[in-house]
Amino acid sequence: MDKKNKKRVDGKCCFCGEDDYCLLDVHRIKPGEEGGKYTKANTITSCASCHRKCHSGRIKIFAKHFTSAGRYVLLCEIDGKEQIVEC
Repeated sequence: MDKKNKKRVDGKCCFCGEDDYCLLDVHRIKPGEEGGKYTKANTITSCASCHRKCHSGRIKIFAKHFTSAGRYVLLCEIDGKEQIVEC
């Protein structure tokens, strides 16, 4: 997977909407230590701030699903509140 291309195509953080390319990261849902790869189904684009929240546990991602509408949604918890986030 080309991380630069993913950031360019997604264009914004899926949590807060930040769209400054220089602040965007590609986050693996299943970490590399657990065998997670940089694949479309295992990655999301997030800003540096939200990326740090993922690693600190303030944002918890439970699953990423592909919808019949052709988009991905995340089942997650952000600061203790369960949410469904389209990305």
